[in-house]
Amino acid sequence: MKHMKHLNKLVTGTVLTSALFTGGYAITADANNTTATPKGLQEITADVTGDKTVDTVVLYGKKEKNSPYVKDLTIKVTDGKTKKSFNIDVKDNGYEPKLSVQDFTYDKKGEIMVTASTGGSGGYTTNHIYTIKDGKAKELSLPGLDKNKAGVVGADFVELKPIDLNKNGLYVLEGTERLTGDYNADVRGYLKSKWKWNQSKWELMSAHFEPAVTPLEVYHDTFKSQDSAFAFKGPKSWNGNILVEEKTGPHADEFLPEAKSVTRFIFNADKAEDRATAVVITAFDLNDWKKLNNPDEPPIGVEIARNQATNTVYVVSLPQDSVFDPASKEGKKFIPLMMSLDQVKQAFTLVKR
Repeated sequence: MKHMKHLNKLVTGTVLTSALFTGGYAITADANNTTATPKGLQEITADVTGDKTVDTVVLYGKKEKNSPYVKDLTIKVTDGKTKKSFNIDVKDNGYEPKLSVQDFTYDKKGEIMVTASTGGSGGYTTNHIYTIKDGKAKELSLPGLDKNKAGVVGADFVELKPIDLNKNGLYVLEGTERLTGDYNADVRGYLKSKWKWNQSKWELMSAHFEPAVTPLEVYHDTFKSQDSAFAFKGPKSWNGNILVEEKTGPHADEFLPEAKSVTRFIFNADKAEDRATAVVITAFDLNDWKKLNNPDEPPIGVEIARNQATNTVYVVSLPQDSVFDPASKEGKKFIPLMMSLDQVKQAFTLVKR
């Protein structure tokens, strides 16, 4: 659970729904099968008042012209028995809002959930859940690992979705939160958690960490580091034949925790198991590099540049020999991609930010 303190979030906004049949009446919660009314964005019929009569729930909002962005989200609930209606002011906006109904509080009636994407660079969504009692709506709190700390409440989950764990129509919430490195796009993995409503609050049922699988970038012409600190222009033969993997922060190199960042240029073999590293560029803080660069120990690499402004040293490591038989198919492709130390120095350029 130590990962919980370092979470930033990205939300996909997907809502999973299904139907609940209890006591002969249906709580309909299939957002895919609901309709868009002439005046409303989405309509669901389900028992949300608990009187075993189907009610009508409609999501309204003001659409932006030529945009999926919707302002002033409002939910209108019409009691199926009394035909009386009342509105719920969601007090939120967002892209492509979704409405669903499912039983979270286990009281044989549905709760109303609405979620929408904020559309920002982080991809966050807003989430709201309402329960109806005596003709009035009460908003339930959202689950969160620590409400006293920013960035861990339910509105900022990577994904917050209803899950029918036991296939009995009783729902829990599954949240996904992301763990990042030094910048927002550097996703290290995801914390998956399940939450069950317990009388007045969400109770954590389970949580586990799933490391992210990041696709490698295909090299073309010139590589520019993620923090724009350096650029690397390899030979033309690298185009399409080299993959780039860049990691930053305390987990950049599992064997060298002092590394600030590691950039690996990898031979793009036909089979993943045949991939081999052609060049590795590691960035160290100057003081850490002085401690690591011990003449009595095997060298980590060769210093190729220093950035005085950031006190950073850049070190290159090169393979001593080809890992492939020169006569093999892989060897014939890989050997022309190898670079000498002088070629690396010429290809490497510090970039002023």
